[in-house]
Amino acid sequence: MSLPDPSDLTNTDRLKAVAELDGLHPETLNALDRLAHLTGFAFKASICVISLVGDQRVRFIGRYGLTATEADCKDAICTNVVASNKPIEVLNLLVDPVLSQHPVCVGPPYVRAYCGHPLRSPDGTPLGAVAVVDTAPFFRFSTEEHEALKAATEMAQSLIFNDLRGLTQSEAAE
Repeated sequence: MSLPDPSDLTNTDRLKAVAELDGLHPETLNALDRLAHLTGFAFKASICVISLVGDQRVRFIGRYGLTATEADCKDAICTNVVASNKPIEVLNLLVDPVLSQHPVCVGPPYVRAYCGHPLRSPDGTPLGAVAVVDTAPFFRFSTEEHEALKAATEMAQSLIFNDLRGLTQSEAAE
C-alpha cells in the first residue's frame, strides 16, 4: 500500500472547516459516541473512531474501545484516509509493507486491522474518517460491510452538519 502525501492535510479551507466543528454540542458528541459503539459492535471490532483531522492532531469526536481523545497526525491511520479522500482497508497491518511499522501497529493499541471511510463536509472536503479497527486481523471486509461503514459515515456527517447548521442558526438569532 502506498500512503498519500500528508502535505494534502495543510489545505487552508479544509483546516478552516475542521476548526468550525470545534463547538459541537455535547448531545451531538454523545450521539457520535453511541454511533461509534453501535458500529464497532456491528463489525465485532474492538475499536471504532469518528475522527476530525487537523494539521497536527487527530481528534476522536466519537469513539468506542479507545480512551484517547486525540492523537498526533503521524500516529493515526485516519490521516491517510483524509489525505487520499478514499476508503482505506488493511486486513492485516503486520504483513503490510508500509503500515507494519506504523506507530499504532508496533505500539498500543497494537492495531492489526483497519477499515476507514472519509468523513466529508457537505461540499465533499475530507475532514476526518469513520473507522473500524481491531487488534486481530480481519478475515475479510465484504462489499456489504463497506456499504454499512459508508452508511455509518453518512450518519456521522448528518449528525455533525445538522448540529453545525443549528449552531449557525442560533448564532444568527442572537
